[in-house]
Amino acid sequence: MTAHLHTPSSAASSAAIGRAEHISIEGDSEPIEAPSRPVRRKIRSAYVLRSALRGCETELAILEEHFLSVRTVRPHEPARSYEIDLRFANPRPVRVRHISWFWLILSVALASLAGSALWFLGVQRTSWSILLTAALTLLASIGAFFMFLRRTTESLEFRSAHGEVTLVSVTGGIGSARAGKRFFIELIKNINAAKVARPQPRQQFLRDEMREHYRLRELEVLTEQQYEQGKARILAAH
Repeated sequence: MTAHLHTPSSAASSAAIGRAEHISIEGDSEPIEAPSRPVRRKIRSAYVLRSALRGCETELAILEEHFLSVRTVRPHEPARSYEIDLRFANPRPVRVRHISWFWLILSVALASLAGSALWFLGVQRTSWSILLTAALTLLASIGAFFMFLRRTTESLEFRSAHGEVTLVSVTGGIGSARAGKRFFIELIKNINAAKVARPQPRQQFLRDEMREHYRLRELEVLTEQQYEQGKARILAAH
């Protein structure tokens, strides 16, 4: 299984609308076209996770014919809306936790320092400056703890079957995804049902999974690096 990139000539490149990549599996070459407009499908089930503290928002909707509508909002990033074909998703989600140890340790250290200052003040009873220092240190500790809560996240990621790239990431605080447990169970069932509803020979499935990766790259859901990594894994899976 090999992949070839078709690059248009300079005379035609200015008029090109999208890129076309040719995927060849055992000599069967088919072009991958630029993504077209999505088809409107009815919503079967929906779930929204908002985290005002982190500025994150994820809206998911299971659509008819086993598709998933995704809308994400992340700090310092443009909002993204796209759909994915659930045939190409791995039904086993991956839980990713990021704990901001720096801010937690800083918060505990400042709280301990403030406590020591207050204890010293209770023993000596001599200085208002120590009381002021203890109060400011305690406020700094509270601020550091707030940053710990803001920077600590838990994500539930659904990745592609063979490419192993993240198709959708539901991000919030630790344990926040538990509220959507029923929805995620239904989503996993739809992923399994999608493969049963549209069975394919392995080679055709890999070609279509590559097309899905290409489409998501063109929509800027996947970065160039993610796309190349996913493509390499799909080629290796043949």
